[in-house]
Amino acid sequence: MEPYVGIVVFELSRVGTQKSYFREDFYIVYADTDEAASERVQALAHAQEDEGDAEHGSVKVRHIVDIAPALYGTVEKDIDLYSRHFASLEDYKRFEMKLGGTNPLKD
Repeated sequence: MEPYVGIVVFELSRVGTQKSYFREDFYIVYADTDEAASERVQALAHAQEDEGDAEHGSVKVRHIVDIAPALYGTVEKDIDLYSRHFASLEDYKRFEMKLGGTNPLKD
């Protein structure tokens, strides 16, 4: 079995409000094929979905962004796990709160 990285975007919201925000999760799964890895990531992601109630907000899978083999076929040591490419650093900064983007948890 080989390690795969899965990236999933969730929408989180409180029942009774219009405000929602998003969470990006990274998964490591082990599988023999791309299809098996996809099934495992989807199962893990959908297991986190919750309709929520007055006390706890809802969690919904919005997008399974990518499922790819780990870059070097191992995760047992310090290693570069996954690479993503994007066209605009400004767009990335706008949503990444650690680079000055909007904090969705701030009131």
